[in-house]
Amino acid sequence: MWDLLLKNGIVITMDGERRIYDRGYVAVEGDTIAAVGPMEQLPLQAQAAREIDCSGHAVLPGLVDGHGHGGHCLTRTLGEHLDEDWEPMAQEIYYRCVDREFWRAEGALAAAERLKFGTTTGVSMVGSTPRVDSVQPLEANLEGSLSTGIRQLSGVGCPYGAFPKKARVWREDGSAEESLVGPETAYQVTEQAVKQLNGRHPRGICIVAPGRMGRRPDESDEANIRHNREMYRIASEYGVPLHTHAYGGDVQFLMDHTPEVLTPQLSLTHSTGYSQQELEILAKTGAFVFHGPTTHANIAGHCPVQEMLDLGINLAVVTDGTAPDRSYDLWRDMKNVQLFQRFRKKDGNLIPCGQALELVTIEPARALGLDHLIGSLEPGKRADIITVDVNQPHLAPFGPMPVQRLVYHAMGQDVDRAIVDGVIVMENRRLTQVDEGKLLEDAAQAFEKMLSRLNRPEVMENPNLWPRRRGSQAAK
Repeated sequence: MWDLLLKNGIVITMDGERRIYDRGYVAVEGDTIAAVGPMEQLPLQAQAAREIDCSGHAVLPGLVDGHGHGGHCLTRTLGEHLDEDWEPMAQEIYYRCVDREFWRAEGALAAAERLKFGTTTGVSMVGSTPRVDSVQPLEANLEGSLSTGIRQLSGVGCPYGAFPKKARVWREDGSAEESLVGPETAYQVTEQAVKQLNGRHPRGICIVAPGRMGRRPDESDEANIRHNREMYRIASEYGVPLHTHAYGGDVQFLMDHTPEVLTPQLSLTHSTGYSQQELEILAKTGAFVFHGPTTHANIAGHCPVQEMLDLGINLAVVTDGTAPDRSYDLWRDMKNVQLFQRFRKKDGNLIPCGQALELVTIEPARALGLDHLIGSLEPGKRADIITVDVNQPHLAPFGPMPVQRLVYHAMGQDVDRAIVDGVIVMENRRLTQVDEGKLLEDAAQAFEKMLSRLNRPEVMENPNLWPRRRGSQAAK
């Protein structure tokens, strides 16, 4: 007897053959998919402890968001008008204004948002530039995230920007202890984290996630070479993904000084400003690019997504977190990556919907070394599954061209069920593993405490919120 049987849904498997069953089933035993197929091939004697009729639903693998930032959900919209001053504000908040409860509450909030948008696996760099003075923020982020039932990969590594970082640890009595963070601390804490936190929870993975790799502008070449080698050493020694940001010149610097770093286990977020030679290096080495089509990095420069795909560069689409002006809705980013590349190339046929769906399922799973477990609905893989309510006006009539209908028209709010490791963690759009009301209350309290410590009202006062009035109204 199976533990769970989803039947009568439109099953989009994302398997190697990209099979779609207009009326199919997915059977689950324990944490694993036991069988997938069309309803006519469901054995007559098949039984399950629980059966769910998925008529009027599409059944897909859970989405995989390969890059976000722990902390963002409690800083979104803050300082959205500050432009180049946003990063210093974020660093001040994450290093000096928050405590363990902030990281736990924000991790739970971010994971809840992801799950309710159909993302069953999330990746978070803890902080915008990682907070790496101790393991505690990362530990709390994982604790909060995993409480929701999500599959979570979180990490720290060397931050970008000039050393030393000034960290503040808040005590329960309201007092605080100050410390300075240099490269040696960053190396030690990163290694301590992957040693100490991995293996604690079956769905939690601590990764190596430095703020930037390549040639960071605030460090000497010698310091950068050591930084790159140390981050690679820790990731390789403990067998975890190496995940970071990178920009023009960084790939060439890695190739010139530490070419061993450039492997398919390395994922580079943003990837704007690359030279043609750097693109060819990525194609040759297999390193992954994570592209966030809605991120601020696209204001400063563009990621040449279509050129990368044409060269065979490994690529996935990510959200990049939620601050200051985004969300964890990968459905929106699927559409945005199509729109921006079609606009750039003036070609409405680029990135067809099937490819867009690959970029948020099986491709990020490959980048994280998890494609043998997640990213598609296949027997033997983990039961990470979502169902989408397609019996709605904006998706009707559903059935013809189901992949196109989902990618072009679905939204994160259309996902009504999420299953991770065979456990139903959201049903009828309500989380089952946590009290949503308590989760939101904890987040609000953590936000207010952080804001009082920051004591900078200007981060919430955008002088350009409303457009200037013209003509007679302006004169009055």
